[in-house]
Amino acid sequence: MAVERKAAAAALWVILFFVGMMSVLPFLWIVVGSFKTHLDIQSGKIAPWETAKPDPTRIHRGHWYVTTSNYKAVFSKLSNLPTYYFNTVYLAAAGTFLSLFIGALAAYGFARFRFALNRLLFGLLLLTIMIPGEVMLIGRFELMFQLGLFDKVVGLLIAYVAGSLLLVIFIMRNVFASIPQDIMDAAMIDGAGTWQVFWEIMVPIGGNGLAACGILTFLEIWNEFILALTFTSMDKARTLPVGIVLLQSQWGLFDSGVLFATVLLSFLPIVIVFILLQKYFVSGLSAGAVKQ
Repeated sequence: MAVERKAAAAALWVILFFVGMMSVLPFLWIVVGSFKTHLDIQSGKIAPWETAKPDPTRIHRGHWYVTTSNYKAVFSKLSNLPTYYFNTVYLAAAGTFLSLFIGALAAYGFARFRFALNRLLFGLLLLTIMIPGEVMLIGRFELMFQLGLFDKVVGLLIAYVAGSLLLVIFIMRNVFASIPQDIMDAAMIDGAGTWQVFWEIMVPIGGNGLAACGILTFLEIWNEFILALTFTSMDKARTLPVGIVLLQSQWGLFDSGVLFATVLLSFLPIVIVFILLQKYFVSGLSAGAVKQ
């Protein structure tokens, strides 16, 4: 039995290793490709020690051929990149905060208050999750245009918050429902009101769940493309995903090295955020997985 368990564990580790490598390889491809020229990438010379054509402007140490010209081109020639970056950071930060604030309040109401149509309303919210966003895209576009929010960052913010609330409500409702009622009763006996119970008890205890929701919402807004492309037509309101797609037209030709460098700069912040908060992410999801 011990031998069988060790063999099963070894097989599981091998499978996890290959799955992990399949997940990491695209990221490594972008990192390495951002230091290679367009000719090297198109020729398949992606390894640091390979080159399709020697270039005196590149760093050549030993048998390594790398270049930093891609990053110089990003900052010197892509004039709208700071605007795209600012819009994306603003939308991700503000959208995450508003989604957590509004969603946590709604989840608290669904989890702790008994009112007419409670289960029906929550069920309807869950049903809307099953509807693809593309189905409602034309209606959203018409609504944004009629409200005068087309081509405005605030319009994207409203759309992102509305789209992120469902996930926050779903997770946080389970988190709040798993908190023992005795804790709330003890706080109310001590004189705490409804708002005090929410801010001083529910929010701290459900902090891991909020962190998980925050990470998921931040990633979703940061990487969102369809709404940002549909609801904007000017650079002042565009985000990084849209800006990256428009790189080809801005350069007049396709430069793989510059594109790789831009992509790396675009998702490096969210990788750092996830690494720093991954323990809260895992514990937050598990906290809301089972209702006690």
